[in-house]
Amino acid sequence: MKDENKMDQGPLVSYSSARARWLNLMVSGALTPLEYLLERRARPEESPICFIVGPPRSGTTLLYELVVTRFKCGYFTNLSKRLFRVPVAATWLCRKAMRQRTGSFDSVYGELGGNAAPNEAGRVWSHWMPYAAPYNLDRPGLTPAKMRRKMAAICAIAGEPMVVKNPILQSDLPHLLKTFPNAVFLHIERDWADNARSLMKLRKDKSPGDESGWVSLRPEGWEQYATADPLMQSCAQVMLSQRDIEAHLSGPRRDGRVIKIDYERLCAQPSEVLDEIEAFWAREGITAERKPSDTPVPEITCRRQPEDDTRDRIIACLREMSGDAAISVEKPR
Repeated sequence: MKDENKMDQGPLVSYSSARARWLNLMVSGALTPLEYLLERRARPEESPICFIVGPPRSGTTLLYELVVTRFKCGYFTNLSKRLFRVPVAATWLCRKAMRQRTGSFDSVYGELGGNAAPNEAGRVWSHWMPYAAPYNLDRPGLTPAKMRRKMAAICAIAGEPMVVKNPILQSDLPHLLKTFPNAVFLHIERDWADNARSLMKLRKDKSPGDESGWVSLRPEGWEQYATADPLMQSCAQVMLSQRDIEAHLSGPRRDGRVIKIDYERLCAQPSEVLDEIEAFWAREGITAERKPSDTPVPEITCRRQPEDDTRDRIIACLREMSGDAAISVEKPR
């Protein structure tokens, strides 16, 4: 019987053919000595880690690309995703392209083009932590020390901090905090109604004709909405994700280690928000170096969803689910 607490990811590591799989294994095997050498030089106790958190479709990819475009920092690339067994060596191979990358800001549902583009690196994380949610597999994975060493090695190549964006990692925030106790967080929040509507569109585009399947992150408490309609599930995904983040990233132990970012303001004033992130890092003892080019940030269009009956139903649903008719689920337009 299928375990409903396990996320049905499909084959996270799939190949177009047996030959493609064989080539990937051969290349990864050839790069393993370089991976080992680069890891040995790393100093994990000195390398900071910064996670970007927020519900899916809340602007996490935009924030991710803006940060790695402005600063010389470590991150997982598209090449790291493909060579998930040797992500440090993959970083070394495209280090020049990472330094020169100016950003395209044209992502399609979290995906950007080019070997040096930032990636969620789901393959890396499922390889590193198959035992954790949402995978929950009976496999050992890597130890926390080994993961921190690999990320420190990436930082030694590309710069600090190591910036990570993958909403799926929010499936078990307590485990993430235990594994990376000194991490800092960029928490992005979008108009909840727009966020939920965007998730509904994602479902429609990913599965035309069948929008019933849950997409991406399953936050704590999602089970009670497992059989709900797409609108209610999308609302639950936003609300429960935000509640998870607020519950686990607040309190005395996390005070000062989280900065909240408004998606709408990020679109309107990206340079100012990046300056605030730089100052936040500095308060946490993280010295982030700007890229020499420091290319001006292009004009960013804030993706507003239509003002229509669907939006009204989303707002009503969010308020009903929260149990508070006065809750702020939308922002001024």
